Amino acid sequence: MNKNKTGRNFKIRTKIHTFVTNGGVMNKKKKYTEAHQTTQSKFEEPAIAYIKAPFDLIKMSREGVLKKNLLQLGKLLAISLKELAHILHISERTLQRYKSDAPLSERSSERALMLAQLYKRGVEVLDSPDNFKDWLRTPLPAFQQNPPLSYLDTSFGFQLVTDELGRIEHGIFA
Repeated sequence: MNKNKTGRNFKIRTKIHTFVTNGGVMNKKKKYTEAHQTTQSKFEEPAIAYIKAPFDLIKMSREGVLKKNLLQLGKLLAISLKELAHILHISERTLQRYKSDAPLSERSSERALMLAQLYKRGVEVLDSPDNFKDWLRTPLPAFQQNPPLSYLDTSFGFQLVTDELGRIEHGIFA
């Protein structure tokens, strides 16, 4: 198993990086300027630092996350297409109509990137993707006996879930 300097497993970070980089900033059309190709290659570097940079996240959300990358994230989280559509505030049918290599709207891309960041944070705190997936679907007292996943349809809900992960990380259980 690969480890970084702090000893944490960075296999999960690679998966998130793949979500963001595997064409995550490409547009529908294939004709790109050289500048855009340079930007794309920047996101293909092995480091995941770009998912943390606010300006890169803004740029990626404006240019659009590809549907295939969203679906890849959905598989990592074991989230159905219907649940993804609910989180993105679009209908399931609209999401189905997107072609695999088509970018999502700016608003949907932003929410997809928020979900990717939450996944990264959850895996860091709970030590494995399976633990995080189970935690997301478990009704918890901190969320009024609802699963954390049920709150991801609002930005306040994303913040609430992120804050709870911070409490868990610091040993403060509600």
